[in-house]
Amino acid sequence: MLINRALTGLMFGMLSQWSVAAVDIIGLVIPGLHEKNGSGVYDKIITRTVIDNGQGKLRVLPPARALSEFETCTNCCMSPANKNPDFYSYGSDVVQSDPMNTAKVYIFTAFGSAPINSLNALKGKTVGIRDGMPYGNKFDKAGLKLSSVSDIEKNVKKLDGGRIGAFVAYVPDAYLAFKGMGKPEYTHDKENPIAVHPDSMVCRGVDASFLSGFNAKLDSMKASGELNKLLGDSQVN
Repeated sequence: MLINRALTGLMFGMLSQWSVAAVDIIGLVIPGLHEKNGSGVYDKIITRTVIDNGQGKLRVLPPARALSEFETCTNCCMSPANKNPDFYSYGSDVVQSDPMNTAKVYIFTAFGSAPINSLNALKGKTVGIRDGMPYGNKFDKAGLKLSSVSDIEKNVKKLDGGRIGAFVAYVPDAYLAFKGMGKPEYTHDKENPIAVHPDSMVCRGVDASFLSGFNAKLDSMKASGELNKLLGDSQVN
C-alpha cells in the first residue's frame, strides 16, 4: 500500500511538472493558417509535432496582442515569425525553429492594373495594411499614408471601392483571402516580392529538446510528404 501511494505521488508529481513545463505557443490569427478553432494549416502542423504529445499548448490571438504577449512571456513560442532583423528585434535569448513554410510580402493593386514592386511607387497613395502585422523597418520608415483594417478581405473591398490605391499583404495569407472571396489574385509582381522570409516559430526560454524535437518531426513530415499535403494551397515556394 505504501509503495502504491509512493508511486502514485511520484507519477502525480511528474505529471504536474510536465504540465508546468508545457510550452505556451502563441499563434497569430491568420485565416487558413492559424484559426481560433485550431483548423488552420499551421495549427495542424504544430498540433502533430508538439501538442499531441503534451509538449505544448496553443493559443491563437489577434496579431497585435500575440506580438505584445510574446515580448514578456517565458517558456513560450510564437508562430509564424522569424528572426529577420528588418521585421523583428529579438535578443539573443530568442531562437528560431526550422520553417514550416515561406512567407512573401507583396504590394497588391486593382485587378488589371500595372504591378508595383517598390515602396517609392506607393508615394501619394493610401495603402491598406492589416492591424498588428509587421511589414518591416523599411516599410515603416517609407512615410506612406496607411489605412489599417482587421483583415485582408476588408482591404480587397476598399481597393474595389477606390478607397485605397493599393494594399500590402503576406502570401499565402492574401491568396487564401482571394480564394475565400471567390476572386482571382489581384495584380502583384509575383517575381519581385518586397520581402521574403521563413514562416517559423520563434521561442524564448524553452528547453533545447523542445525545438530539436519539433524540427525532427517537421523533417519527418517533409520526408513523408505529409507536410506538403497539409500545406496544400498554402504552400509558398
